Amino acid sequence: MRKIVGLFRFASTYVRLVRDTDRLDLVFALADSFDESPGLRRMLARPEVKAYLARPLPPLTLKLEELRALPEGSLGREFARFLDQRKLDPTGVYHSAPDTSGDAALMKLHLERSHDLWHTVLGFDTDVAGELGLQAFYIAQLQSPLGHLLLSAGLLNGMLFQHEDGDRRMEAITRGWRLGKTMRPLFGADWAAMLTWPIEQVREHFGITPEHVRTAAMAA
Repeated sequence: MRKIVGLFRFASTYVRLVRDTDRLDLVFALADSFDESPGLRRMLARPEVKAYLARPLPPLTLKLEELRALPEGSLGREFARFLDQRKLDPTGVYHSAPDTSGDAALMKLHLERSHDLWHTVLGFDTDVAGELGLQAFYIAQLQSPLGHLLLSAGLLNGMLFQHEDGDRRMEAITRGWRLGKTMRPLFGADWAAMLTWPIEQVREHFGITPEHVRTAAMAA
């Protein structure tokens, strides 16, 4: 009975997300449903994830006023600009408790705290197309089971409710997948240390070229 109830809740949450892709609370609920899944275990077995979990970094803590004070052109300053332009707060994707323990929880915490930094470095916006592009990147680099689920929800939403955005979503997904396959892993990076780096240096470190950034700007 518990499995049937769990499946019903999962399906209900998924259907609601297909109807309204801006519901971050539904994304968190679906993410929690993968806590004991084989897909999550495959992510934990990836070399970059295992290396990070062997020596996890302190949870990333970001404050807008501190980011705005960093040097012009730095990752932190560009990140603040990215957030300000979209009227976002860096804590907006915080879901896991900072004092959490266990490999799966530590991995999720690191991903949550760095999520919008990935947006900034890769050039993906925070609209549906940009989020799907980043999920495709997650799949390419981490084999994320949640990424597959969110891609399917975003594509179904486009087919049923947002036909005019279909091409942009597919272009972002394609770009995210290709970037993920060619760039160095972003997971496990010491983002706190890189906030003062010039953003061009950060992108070069991971293997993203100026052409990649121009392509992202043209697709936005």
